[in-house]
Amino acid sequence: MISFSDGVALPFMQDLYPEDDGDLDIDHDKMLEQMEAALPKEATKLGVLSCDLDHSPGLTWRVEDHYYVLQVRDPKYEWVLVRIFWDDDSGRYDWSQEAVCSGFSDGKAAGRAMVAALFAHCDFDLQDDAYAAHREFLEGL
Repeated sequence: MISFSDGVALPFMQDLYPEDDGDLDIDHDKMLEQMEAALPKEATKLGVLSCDLDHSPGLTWRVEDHYYVLQVRDPKYEWVLVRIFWDDDSGRYDWSQEAVCSGFSDGKAAGRAMVAALFAHCDFDLQDDAYAAHREFLEGL
């Protein structure tokens, strides 16, 4: 069972960025490192999905998604899919709890199932060349 509407408490998912009044020179690579360091040591990194997607004529979205699966102690769910992503709108990395699930024997199987379900939930047509990076990422899991 995979759910996108339920969630579990993940206290490590905190905003680590300093308050920025526009004068700060933020090292985003360092921020990503700090976010990854905040993950529980038991988290399994599934990989990084990186590509540019056409948004509208002359515009693209930078996709940089770092996926992790983590076993949780929850009465209803055993696994959670966490994503650290580059947010083009705000120009920074952010957290997202994408899905929770149960019924899988290990994290890799749970992670692959949740990523596949997430892509379907987002209506990504993996046969379309525009989503070739997503298809290749999923195939690599």
